[in-house]
Amino acid sequence: MAIYEEFGKRVRLLRDRQGITQEELGARAGFHSQRISEFERGEANCTLETIERLAAGLKCEPAELFLFAPKAVGKSLSLLDARLIDIWKAADDQAKRKAIRILSELL
Repeated sequence: MAIYEEFGKRVRLLRDRQGITQEELGARAGFHSQRISEFERGEANCTLETIERLAAGLKCEPAELFLFAPKAVGKSLSLLDARLIDIWKAADDQAKRKAIRILSELL
C-alpha cells in the first residue's frame, strides 16, 4: 500500500474516532470536504502545511498522522482501546488523577 493510502486511512481513522464528518474536519482545517475525501482515499499529496492543518483539525500532533497500522505482526488497537487513549490524551492532570482513582476502585 502506498504511503498516500496509509496516510489517508490514518486521517479517516482519527476522524472517525472523534465522530466528526469530512465536512466538520474540512471546516476545522480550512479545506473543502471534497479535499478531505481525496486525502482519505490516498489520491492527494500533502505538503507539510497541509499536514499541520489536518493535525490541527483533528486536534492531534502532526506525527500522529503517521502512526500507521503494523504491516505484518502485532496487535492493532480496538476502537474501544483507541477511544480510551484519545480521552486520556485530552485530559488534564487533575482529570487523569481522578480517572486513576476511579479505575482503581472499579478494577
